[in-house]
Amino acid sequence: MEQGKDIRSADEAREDREFAAVLARSSQAEVPAGAMSRLMERIAAEPQESKVLAFPPQRPRRPILFRLATALPLAASLALGVYLGARGSLDFLLPSIVTGGVALNDESPDDLGGIGEADAYAEESLT
Repeated sequence: MEQGKDIRSADEAREDREFAAVLARSSQAEVPAGAMSRLMERIAAEPQESKVLAFPPQRPRRPILFRLATALPLAASLALGVYLGARGSLDFLLPSIVTGGVALNDESPDDLGGIGEADAYAEESLT
């Protein structure tokens, strides 16, 4: 980490030297007398257009009770779904892919991450 800091410091020092060399060759521009007053007169002479953005009116914020009344049925349906799914009494309504091997966890516990499939693929590609 210290070595990276030294390299970065050397690069920054080289860049600073190059920048100083470029600035040494430049000259200071002189502003003509009365330039600021002429600029202000020209700005004042130009037509001033107001650029106002019209924002649409904001909807009034709904009270907290409205948000709770919306969230309560959603939370209840989630809880009911978890309860009925855990009991297994409605399995006949669900497709077999959900209630079959996935629900029973027929996969070996060693291969939950798919490592066995990756090993099999690697072995096949070696031949």
